[in-house]
Amino acid sequence: MKEEIERLNEEAKALRLQDLARAEELARKAQALAHEIGDRAGLAESWLNLAAVYYQTERYAEGMQAAREALALFTELDDLRGKARALNLVGICHKELGEMNEALFAYQESLKCAEAISEKKSIAIALNNIGILHRQFADYSAALENYLKSLRLFQELGDRYREASVRKNIGIVYELIQEYSNALKEYQSALTVFESLNLKKEIASALVNIGIAYRDLNDLKNEQRSFEKALELYEELNSLNGIATVKHNLASVYEDKGEYERAIELYFEALALSEQVANKRLIAIVCLDLGRLYSKKQGIKGDERGN
Repeated sequence: MKEEIERLNEEAKALRLQDLARAEELARKAQALAHEIGDRAGLAESWLNLAAVYYQTERYAEGMQAAREALALFTELDDLRGKARALNLVGICHKELGEMNEALFAYQESLKCAEAISEKKSIAIALNNIGILHRQFADYSAALENYLKSLRLFQELGDRYREASVRKNIGIVYELIQEYSNALKEYQSALTVFESLNLKKEIASALVNIGIAYRDLNDLKNEQRSFEKALELYEELNSLNGIATVKHNLASVYEDKGEYERAIELYFEALALSEQVANKRLIAIVCLDLGRLYSKKQGIKGDERGN
């Protein structure tokens, strides 16, 4: 029976990037069998698989609960590698819920566990995630330091998917420090890998980053084209967070084109979706952009009346 549980969990893990519904089905089967025979290690792995599926399908509260169930079991088993992986997913769910300090603490705890057993992959994942939070805290030198350490480890491991993910994150930092051409190169390198692996969610995310880089390079045509391609993919994936993010960016495109009514319409669509998935950070950003645009419109009307 344990061998069957292990097989189901391994198969579920392998399917997490290609077939989330099947991955969830297999993880639940493993979970039921593990419950039946009292296999705590198998149960922990099934909870971890479910947490990953919930995160990827934007069920962040459920993902948090599943990751904490896995963490409790791995802690009982004194399995540091398992703890590192579970803490990473706890951190990811906190981040997606806009709880950045809690996410950083979970990632740092994950890194400690991974370093204690010299687990390269888990170390690299934690470093990348810590880099993401340093970037959001506007500590760009610390973000780059963590990303570059993570990148070297993934290159040593031959993990193309995660290497591409880190390159995308490095591109974001280049963009924030106004090295726009370097940012675009990193994004395009990441996109090439994601396309070769046929990972639609990652392709869409890279296209959003490419669109933002084109905005910074004042290439409005390629900016809009990139966002529209990303929107098609996110709609195909039914990713509400992704759709909200792209609609927010497309609103900015229409604002730059002077099409304010269309921009306002897209901002409100992005706001409704971000509220639906409880994305606190995006809600705040969209509200600020709406307020700014309304002020801009009022200023224009005032100038017209003055003339």
